[in-house]
Amino acid sequence: MREGVNRVRGGRLMMALCLIVLSTACTVPYRVATDPVVDEVVVQVIPSAAAAYDHPVRLSASEMADLLREVRIQFTSHWLQRLITGPLDAVPLFDEEALARVGPALSEALVRAGADDRIVFYVAQRRASDRREVTSGTLFVKGQRLTLAVINHQNRVDVLPGLAVYDRQAPEVAVAPQHFSLIFRERAFVLEPQTGMEPQEWDILSHVLDADPPMVMVDYVRFLQYKSRSAAAPRVAPYSPSP
Repeated sequence: MREGVNRVRGGRLMMALCLIVLSTACTVPYRVATDPVVDEVVVQVIPSAAAAYDHPVRLSASEMADLLREVRIQFTSHWLQRLITGPLDAVPLFDEEALARVGPALSEALVRAGADDRIVFYVAQRRASDRREVTSGTLFVKGQRLTLAVINHQNRVDVLPGLAVYDRQAPEVAVAPQHFSLIFRERAFVLEPQTGMEPQEWDILSHVLDADPPMVMVDYVRFLQYKSRSAAAPRVAPYSPSP
């Protein structure tokens, strides 16, 4: 009899302790930690078993910057917007501040890459304590062709407590729908997909990226030769009549 009473008392005591622990836990505020929003550049070398590239490639940071500086983003404007404001102006892929950080990282990645690797980049720019804008994409080289595909361009990401940094983990996935095309300002060096690569190569690219993202293909060797000749050409001072 006494043993049964002790069991009942022990059970009640255990239940009371559990209630105390639960009530204490409920009074303690629960805070979910979030990563601070910072400017960030991440460049990775990603295996691509379905393709064969001509990597490694040696491009200096300044040569890479010269190539990227020519790339413009042309957003598609809605008919109503075109009616009110006219067509949207093309904007640079990167501003000079971001370019100074991205160029060297991409240059180093092309040296590390092998024949079965492509380069993926992720650039986050802080806009507020709870918001960043993300530009991401991929590039690779085959022969004299440098192909650049952009997935996100300054796409807004709101930082939410408890939510993983999904945009950094999957830079080849669009954060939100965007409609734009890529322009290379020196159009003489742009290669069309139909003439710049074999049809099966285009199919491989679509398979690798699981989509047809905006891209541009450039004869980077001829372009850099052109830039080098332009820089070496003597500058003629404008004529001014003597007094």
